[in-house]
Amino acid sequence: MGAETQRDELIDYVVRLPRKAIEDTLLSMPKLPEDLSRDRLAAARAVLAGHRRRKACFRGVRFSDPSWDMVLELYVAARERRHIAVSRLCDLSGGSTTTALRHIEALEALGYLIRKTDPEDGRRLIVSTLPPLLDAAEQWLDLQIAEFRIQGYRSD
Repeated sequence: MGAETQRDELIDYVVRLPRKAIEDTLLSMPKLPEDLSRDRLAAARAVLAGHRRRKACFRGVRFSDPSWDMVLELYVAARERRHIAVSRLCDLSGGSTTTALRHIEALEALGYLIRKTDPEDGRRLIVSTLPPLLDAAEQWLDLQIAEFRIQGYRSD
């Protein structure tokens, strides 16, 4: 039996399968590393975007979780191979600079990040993520992605 005949038979079989069976099969397939990485980054961006939308809708209400917002911002920056200055991270945290700096110090003490001099501008400090932050963020994002899939969410 030729390759073309086998391909045609496979196409005929797939065409006859119910849509639900195909979706279940595709969703149960192991994710390729680049797909998983893309899904994690998309999930982190979605959470951050949701925080920004929430802030825009509820003007004047202070939703504050500076450490969490910083962790997500750092995760996204690391995966996009970008650096974040300490001052920018403070702005992105949603809190005051003093509060944000305390959170940065706490995250640094826990071994999640490190502050170092920016090689392009010696007057500025940048924040770099360390493997424990990336590992913890990816563990959480994997759980979020799994939950979205259980609820019928599709990232494509």
